[in-house]
Amino acid sequence: MIQAGFESTDPFTETRLVVIEGAKETDGRGWVIEVHCPEEAPPMLPEHVHLTWTETFEILHGEARYVLGSKERFATTGDTIIMPAGIKQIHPWNGGTGEMVYRQMNDFGRSCPEAVHDVLGAFATINGMAREGKIGKKGFPKNPLQIVATLTTFTKHETFDAAIPISAQRIVSASFGRLAEMLGYQGVYPRYLK
Repeated sequence: MIQAGFESTDPFTETRLVVIEGAKETDGRGWVIEVHCPEEAPPMLPEHVHLTWTETFEILHGEARYVLGSKERFATTGDTIIMPAGIKQIHPWNGGTGEMVYRQMNDFGRSCPEAVHDVLGAFATINGMAREGKIGKKGFPKNPLQIVATLTTFTKHETFDAAIPISAQRIVSASFGRLAEMLGYQGVYPRYLK
C-alpha cells in the first residue's frame, strides 16, 4: 500500500510527486501529495475528468497555469484552486521561471483506499516504465495492451480522458481490459512501488 513518504519522479520532465498523506491518514477518502514541477515541465496528465472526485490544489511556490472547464487560467504562490467532479481539467503546470510546487488534496467523497493505491500506483508504474524505455514521447505505454491495462485502472475509479467518449473508454476497459489482464498486463506493478 502506498504510504506517506512515497515518491515517484517522471524521468522525462523530472516532475516529482511526494505523498504527504495516503489512504491510512485520510481513512481512504483520498490523498495529499506535493508535486514539484521544474521550469518548462508540461502538465503531468492530459485533459481529463473525474466523475466523483473533488481536487484542491494549493500553489506553494511559483506560478502555475491550469485548465478548468476548457478555459486556461493562471495561479501564483498562495492561490487555491478547486476542481469539482464532472468538470474537464488539466492539473497545474509550471507557468513561470524556476520550480513551481503545489499541494494536491483529493476527496473521493467516500472511503476507497484501493483508489489511492491504484491511481498513485499507476503514476509510479508509468514513471518506472518510462525509465525502462517502455513509454512513448506522448507519455503513453508503447504496448497497446499496457495502454488498455492503465486505462482500465483509471476508469475503475471514475477517471477518464476528456478527449475520448466515456462510454468508449468503459467498453474498452470492460472488453480489452479483461484480455490484457488475462495476458498478465496490469495498471500497477509492485516492482515500481519500491
